[in-house]
Amino acid sequence: MRRYTESVNTRFEVSVVQMLDEILEHSEFCRRNHFNRSDLIRHMVRNGIRTYQSGTQNQDESGARGSE
Repeated sequence: MRRYTESVNTRFEVSVVQMLDEILEHSEFCRRNHFNRSDLIRHMVRNGIRTYQSGTQNQDESGARGSE
């Protein structure tokens, strides 16, 4: 499957790369989806951004309620 992505070069500490490789080796999800390291990083970043956005949205809503 061709992915339409923008190339971004990001450097990681050796320990982070080792953790990513360990996840790739042991994760059924990664094996089932034929993830490589780049796929895993994209997946984690997407999920992290979604989590951040939903947390920010919840904080905005609770802040709005608190000012009423």
